[in-house]
Amino acid sequence: MNDLDTFRTALHGDEDGRPPALDDIMSAGRKLRLKRRAAIATVAAAALVVTGGVTATTWQAQAPPAQTGAPAASAWPTPSASAAPDGYWGLPVDTGIRQRNSKIKINAFHNDNPAYPDIEFGIRVCAATPTDAQAFCDNTFDEEAPDNSPGFHAIGLPSSSENVNLPMYGYYVGPATTITVKSRGKVRTAKTATWSEDPNVVFFWFPLDQVYLQADKNDPMYKLGKVTKNELPDTSDWTAYDAAGAELPVGKPFVIG
Repeated sequence: MNDLDTFRTALHGDEDGRPPALDDIMSAGRKLRLKRRAAIATVAAAALVVTGGVTATTWQAQAPPAQTGAPAASAWPTPSASAAPDGYWGLPVDTGIRQRNSKIKINAFHNDNPAYPDIEFGIRVCAATPTDAQAFCDNTFDEEAPDNSPGFHAIGLPSSSENVNLPMYGYYVGPATTITVKSRGKVRTAKTATWSEDPNVVFFWFPLDQVYLQADKNDPMYKLGKVTKNELPDTSDWTAYDAAGAELPVGKPFVIG
């Protein structure tokens, strides 16, 4: 059984029908996440500093809508080592979010992790310094191929470290102009931008005051600096629409903390 299988087992709970244990979910999720991050760190640009800040992981599987209008992206373009600095694949996108002296940006990277040979595309959100150096980043990519099928991919939870908060983000394959999710009882609309290398790939992120993780300060784990139960993600009903308002395929919105 690999780490992904272990994580999914934790999500489903015991065979005797008891609900899944939070500790098991968090342990399996962290193990899977740390494995990916460790591998990414060995192949990312030297200027990239990948740190912690992971909070929670959950599975948000939903049946795709009946519409099938979004074609799969063509083969990923060949990344050029000289095309952009700091390991960027294509141009970074400024989210408009500011944290202290940092600009929060989203960019793609070419995944060279040997543990995932069928996954080429990765996405990350970074706190960029005034000189555009990436000071703190959160990386994510699909666990299973294909990584360019119609729908949602590689959704990363909000995270924080070094006094910098990063938003929930991900990418969508298809002609999406509007992306929404239900969080804390309200429908939230994401900010979006098309990838510079393929307009059929859409980056999205949510404002920090709309989709976020809130610590339970009364939880004993909070005083220990650990994840608390209220920090589990509260998202559902992932939806994408094209310019005409037609609903697009959901795909596989696997939220990865």
